[in-house]
Amino acid sequence: MSGLWRLVVLVLALLLPPDAVAQAFAVDRPMRVVFLNALPSDNPWRDNVLGTLRAAANDLRIELTILTVGHWPGEVLERAREVMRGPGRPDYVLLTMHRGIGARLLELSKREKVPIFVINSGLLPADAGRLGGPRGHFPLWLGQMVPDEALAGRTLARLLMEASTRGRPPRASVRLVALEGRLEDASGLGRSEGLLQAVAAWEGAELLQKVSASWAVDAALRKAELLLLRYPGLQVIWAANDNMALGALRAVEASGRRPGQDVVLGGMDWTPEALRAVHEGRLVASLGGHFLEGAWALVLLYDHHHGRDFASEGLDWRTSLLPVSRANVDAVLAWLGEGDWEAIDFRAFSKVANPSLTHYDFSLRALFLQRHRRFPGLLLESYGFTRPLPAKRTP
Repeated sequence: MSGLWRLVVLVLALLLPPDAVAQAFAVDRPMRVVFLNALPSDNPWRDNVLGTLRAAANDLRIELTILTVGHWPGEVLERAREVMRGPGRPDYVLLTMHRGIGARLLELSKREKVPIFVINSGLLPADAGRLGGPRGHFPLWLGQMVPDEALAGRTLARLLMEASTRGRPPRASVRLVALEGRLEDASGLGRSEGLLQAVAAWEGAELLQKVSASWAVDAALRKAELLLLRYPGLQVIWAANDNMALGALRAVEASGRRPGQDVVLGGMDWTPEALRAVHEGRLVASLGGHFLEGAWALVLLYDHHHGRDFASEGLDWRTSLLPVSRANVDAVLAWLGEGDWEAIDFRAFSKVANPSLTHYDFSLRALFLQRHRRFPGLLLESYGFTRPLPAKRTP
């Protein structure tokens, strides 16, 4: 720092209140974001969430802190209080809402005057009906980006029923069971709602039973074993995530049935083991791509912090989950590669960094094109990304 600049700083420090001085020189430091990581540690899907978050933060020069806060409501709230009340509190907090904790996190944000952005799992339907959406009752709830869970649940159910009835007479019966996520999570409720919609619209479909396996492999294995004994003629096992699909897959194989033939199964998340099982024909499909929500949220917050509010395009964003089947799994595995998310330039999606951008394109196709520039020999069509899958804005 030059002598003249030191003098300017000294004069300002004498003339202005401390808060005003800090605000005046805020541009000299990176924006600070804390991600309250309540994602289950036993789900490998989390690795892609954190990997893309770090890559986006590096590209945007955001000072990102990933704080593991557990999955129990009391622990999450206590850590959130520490972050929002601490001396180095962040400019923004990025978080997920699990086990009905959303309303209390919003109240805490409002009380401590810390802006938040929600990804992956939002308010329970009852709380959303009572509290509304971003920038309503809670002005510092800047926005959210969560999956279109009902669409995902419907899509998976339809793919599984199609696979089960392929080669059979029209309107053939389909007997299925469902392994649900935690019903204290909006994501679990939304995916199950989509399942019920698909079953109601499919002539000949019979949902024998649905049970919660709490997103976990071991719980799904135990419950699938019981369901296979109870319903020896079941043909489809729908699972709300890949962990549960893989647990059910083990139960099917242990029972002597052939997965993909006697019983068809599928899940969501694009976990490595699930994609390998899709490649082998043991799982029909895995839906995914929503691990990018954290990275996209950082792009939106970066623009907001630098004077271009994303509210012009929307506050409530819904991501579509892309189905990966045996037809495109090899291409998607190649695209995911070794998780080298630093190969993608996340600044390319920011309006502040690219003033000519008129709208956000948070599609898997757009991300593929970023990687395509580094690997020009790859064919876009082979990835199944020719049709954009944007994060949709809702009013």
